[in-house]
Amino acid sequence: MRFAIECHLWYFPPPDAVQRMASYCAENGEPDQSWPYFSLDGVTPFDAVKWERMRSKWTHVHGLTNVWQEPPVHGVERVKNGEGYLHANQKPLRLMELQVLATTDAGDVVWEPFGGLCSASYAAAKLGRRGFAAELYEAYYEAAVRRLRDGLAAWRQGKGIKAA
Repeated sequence: MRFAIECHLWYFPPPDAVQRMASYCAENGEPDQSWPYFSLDGVTPFDAVKWERMRSKWTHVHGLTNVWQEPPVHGVERVKNGEGYLHANQKPLRLMELQVLATTDAGDVVWEPFGGLCSASYAAAKLGRRGFAAELYEAYYEAAVRRLRDGLAAWRQGKGIKAA
């Protein structure tokens, strides 16, 4: 659901805002409407408590939207094999860090079902979250294990953090 703003930016609206929109539509909408304007199941009218429970976490940082652009990964961050780039769609760590910071709290679990090179798990570990991933392609899996082991060890050493 796009919250009512006047630009290309959007966010998941808070329950009180959705409640106001639902009430407005119910009061001012078509009089013969046979279903609620706002409903999670098409039958039951809007319930702010249920809406709050299904909302994703979102930590809003003033001046930072949820529309992000990061350039493709090149240089030292890029995982390569002998022939070039190992994974054609390697995610930038900065992008993964933004997502993890915006949608989780310290100690939360970050699940990466199609791990690839495990950029989200790497970002999660750096930010004090518990990253878990799955990857079927053996070359990606092996590279991800090396990346997590070596990259996080170097990061911890540079930050003076002991491995858990």
